[in-house]
Amino acid sequence: MNATANRTSQLRQDRSRPPGGLRQVCQVLRTMQNRLEPTAVGQVWRQLSEFEITNNSLQFAAAFTVGFIPFLMLLSVALGPGLTRAVVTQSGFSSQASDDLAMLFTHARTAPATLTVLALALAVLGGSAVAHMIQTWYAKTFRLQVRGWKAIARRAQWLAGVFGFLALQAVIGRRIQPHSGDVAAAGAQFVLSLAFWWWSLHALLSGQIPWRRLFPAGLATAACYTGLGAFISYVMSSSIVANEATYGPIGIVITLLSAETGLAVVVQLGAAIGAAIGGRKDGHRPARSRTPVGQGRTS
Repeated sequence: MNATANRTSQLRQDRSRPPGGLRQVCQVLRTMQNRLEPTAVGQVWRQLSEFEITNNSLQFAAAFTVGFIPFLMLLSVALGPGLTRAVVTQSGFSSQASDDLAMLFTHARTAPATLTVLALALAVLGGSAVAHMIQTWYAKTFRLQVRGWKAIARRAQWLAGVFGFLALQAVIGRRIQPHSGDVAAAGAQFVLSLAFWWWSLHALLSGQIPWRRLFPAGLATAACYTGLGAFISYVMSSSIVANEATYGPIGIVITLLSAETGLAVVVQLGAAIGAAIGGRKDGHRPARSRTPVGQGRTS
């Protein structure tokens, strides 16, 4: 009877084990995972998994829409539709896609005062939420804490920098590109992106990390941001034109949400790559965070 029970147990174990070929594949995958974990690639993947990049990106897209659309509406009311279209164009959208997208924010009639006030309130709330999200991502990535009034002041400083970044992008598109060509304009845009994202890391982290260590993260974010711009230009622009013709304005908003989700991925990926490279250059691996960042007096 014991022999029968032993044979039954052995059969169950054999059935629970994967076939020989599949077992070898699983072993190879585990070996590759163990080899990748101590590398920069493994650190980046672990950080992105810990931070739930998908959920963060969807939340960012929602908050960005709440702030970005009212912001462009205010630009259109205050400075005319030309600047609004220039900002959209320098985000990577083609001429036709920019026209379709700018139609969401411009109108021939003067906007009521109540609508302008509502747009201003939404722009402030949305911008504050976006700044808070990015600051929290950066703090978690570099295992830091930024709290209290200093955190609020840094977010306000960063939002002012965003206005300057968008204005300089429009200047490059209007002044450099017509006279010096697309290559010179693309180079100027990349240098501007590098400077902006490098400074963003330093500003939102309240200067707790030296500029030198933040440079890899700024460079990685600028490179990913440039790649996103190329993807928007060659893929999403045609999608906006097609969706606008098929579904109307709601089709444009859906494509815009996709671009904003991509921007969230760019910000998180660039910071994770920079933190991994910077940590390896400094001769240590980032420790796991023990205290949740972004809790407390961060509003």
